[in-house]
Amino acid sequence: MQFAILGSVTVRFANGDVLANMRPRQRSTLCILLLNSGRRVSKEYLADALWGTDLPKDPGGALRSNLYGLRKATPIKDRLQTSRDGYLLALHEGDVLDLHRFQSLAQQARDAQLSGDVDGAARLFQRGLDTWGDPPLADIPATPIMQPVFSELLEHRHAVQESLVDARLALGRHHELLPLLMSLTTAQPLRERRWEQLILALYRCGRRAEALDTFTRARQLLAEDYGIDPGGPLQHLQRLILAGDPQQSLALPVPPQRVQADAAREPRQQTHEIPRPPAGVPRQLPAEPRHFIGREAELRVLTDAANEMSPVGSSPVVSVVCGPPGIGKTALALHFAHEIADRFPDGQLYIDLGAFGPAVRPVSIQQAIRSVLAPLISLPEPETMTPAAYANLYRTTLAQRRILILIDNAYDSAQVQPLIPAAPQCMVVITSRRKLTGLVTSHGAHLTTLDVPSRAEAEALLASRLAAGDLDSTALAEVTEACARLPLALVIAATRAVARPMVPLRHLAEELRSEQNRLNVLCGGRASGDIRAAFSWSYQRLTSAEARMFRVLGAHRIRDITAADAGQLANVPTVAATQALTGLARAHLIREYAPKRYHSDDLVSTYAAEKAREEGDRPPDSTTP
Repeated sequence: MQFAILGSVTVRFANGDVLANMRPRQRSTLCILLLNSGRRVSKEYLADALWGTDLPKDPGGALRSNLYGLRKATPIKDRLQTSRDGYLLALHEGDVLDLHRFQSLAQQARDAQLSGDVDGAARLFQRGLDTWGDPPLADIPATPIMQPVFSELLEHRHAVQESLVDARLALGRHHELLPLLMSLTTAQPLRERRWEQLILALYRCGRRAEALDTFTRARQLLAEDYGIDPGGPLQHLQRLILAGDPQQSLALPVPPQRVQADAAREPRQQTHEIPRPPAGVPRQLPAEPRHFIGREAELRVLTDAANEMSPVGSSPVVSVVCGPPGIGKTALALHFAHEIADRFPDGQLYIDLGAFGPAVRPVSIQQAIRSVLAPLISLPEPETMTPAAYANLYRTTLAQRRILILIDNAYDSAQVQPLIPAAPQCMVVITSRRKLTGLVTSHGAHLTTLDVPSRAEAEALLASRLAAGDLDSTALAEVTEACARLPLALVIAATRAVARPMVPLRHLAEELRSEQNRLNVLCGGRASGDIRAAFSWSYQRLTSAEARMFRVLGAHRIRDITAADAGQLANVPTVAATQALTGLARAHLIREYAPKRYHSDDLVSTYAAEKAREEGDRPPDSTTP
C-alpha cells in the first residue's frame, strides 16, 4: 500500500486504486500519524496538532470519534495501535510513504555527489522532487505545533531543489536553468543560494552585465528587508565576475562534505572550480567541568537522543535538562557537549539566557543571536533589526551548518523557541530550572529531570575536590548529607575546606550541623557560588501566591505535605493551594512524588524558613498537621 502526504493525503492500493472517501479532518489526522510513523503520538499532542488553540469542548471524545471514522474509512486498522498514552501507526513491510521515499532518494543523490557521479545525482534529486504533490503538504493543519513541521519539510524540499540546480550547473545546463532560476528568486527572494545560482548561470551564458545587475538587485533587497549585506559566498562570486574569467568556468562553492570526500580520494584532474571561502568555525563552549562524576543514566538518555539525528526529513534534536537550583544541570550539559563536539564539524554555539541569575533582566533574543552569530557573519546595526528579523537571520545562517547549540539557563519555552533552528543536522541542548514541556509538544524535545546524585556519587564528588590525602570517611559522609547531596552545595563546602587546609574536615561537618548557620557556611563569597543566592533567583521568579505558599511551608518546617493540608496551613482553598504547589513543583523548589503529595528537600526547606522569618510569616501556636 502507498501513502502520500507531500501533496494531498492519499492512500493507493496495490492494484492502483485510490481511496476517495476520507474527510478533511481524517486526512489531517492520517497525515500527522504518518509523519510520526513508528513513534507513539500522545493524545494531547494529536489534539493540539489538529485543533491548536481552538480545541473542542471534549478533545478526548472528539479524538476517539475522529479515529473511529478514520479506521472505518481507511485500511489502517491493523496498522494503528491504541493505548492509554496515545496512538502509534506502524507501517507494514512493503508499505511505501512518499516522505520516506523522498528522504531516501535525496540521501542516495548526496552519496552519488560525494562519489563524483554528478549526472546520477541530478537524476536522483529529480526523482525525489517528483514525489511532491501540488499544492505541497495540503493536509497539514495550520496549527502552532504543525507550522514548524510544515516549514521544515518545505526547507528540505528547497535544499534538494538547490542541490539539483548545482548538479545541473556542473553538467553545463545553465541555458535551460535560467527561466527556472528567475522564477525561484522571485518566489524566494531571501534565499541567497538562489541568487548565487542565477548569477552564475547568467555569467556562464555570456550575460556578465546582467549577472552583476542581478547581484545589485539582491543586495538592495537584503538591505531593504533586513538591513544586511549579502553573505560572503555571494560577495565572493561578484568579485570573481568583476575580475573576469575567459573560460567562464566559475562554479558554485563546494559543500564541506564534498571537499572532505575529494581529499580522501585519489587526486583528480585539476578543474577551475572555486570553493566556498572557509567560514569561521565557532567553538563557544565553556571549559568542561574538571571533576565530573556520575550521571551515567542521564548521559545515556542524552546520547540516545543525539543518535536520532538525521540529515534529511526530520526536526533538529532538542534535549532539555531541567532540575532544581544547584543540581548540576550546566555541568552535565557541558560534559555531554564536549563528549559529542566532534560530531559537529561546523562548530558549537553557547547561549546563556541568564533567566536565573544576578542580572536584572534576562538576555534578549537580539542579544543572544548577536553574540553567537558575530563570529559567523557581518551583523547590521542593532536598531535596524526586529526580533523576528533576528530569528530569521539566525535560522538562515544555520540552515546548511551542522552545529551543536547549548542554551543555558532558560526561563520558559517561549524564550527558547526563536533559538531552535529549522536544521535537522543540528542538536539543541537546553538547561532550565523549569520543566519546558512546551518544547516537548512543539519540537518533540527529550526531557531529562535531574535529581540529587546517589550517596556514593555525592561523596565521590566532594572527595574529588578536596586536597589529596587520607580523608575522614565519617566527616565526609556527614558533610555530604548536610549538603543534602546537592552538587553546588558540595562544591562550596569543598572550596571552604580547601581554603582552610589546617582545619580538619570534621570541623566543617560540625559547622553544618546547625540549620540556622548552614546557609551562611555554604556561602562561597560570590553570587554564582552562594547557595542562598542560587535559591533566591528561583524565589524571585515565583508569583505572589507561590512565594507565600513557599514561606508558609518554611515557617512550619514542613518537608512532606498534601495539597489539602497546605491549603489549611495557608488558609486558602485546596484548589488555590494546588495551583501554588504546582507552580513550586514546576520551578523545582518542591517535588510532587505522588498525586497531590509534595516533598521539600532539606536545604530548600531551610531557605524557605529563612524567607518566612524575614517576611514575617510565623507559624501559629497550634499543632501543625
